[in-house]
Amino acid sequence: MTNFIYVLAVTQVWKPSEGLIYFLLVIGAFLTAGVALSILTFYEDCYWGDESYRKVLKEGKKSSI
Repeated sequence: MTNFIYVLAVTQVWKPSEGLIYFLLVIGAFLTAGVALSILTFYEDCYWGDESYRKVLKEGKKSSI
């Protein structure tokens, strides 16, 4: 056990390369853009293009119960 602790104390801190950092940045940008595009297309298709859906959201569901 003491040898393991010694090895941990002696090893250097791992620094990722710039290429890995840029790769993760690009993947994060694509993921963010995909989520934004998904939200935009939902509002465009299901909200702005559907007048009856907007009316139900605005007035609420009318029921006789």
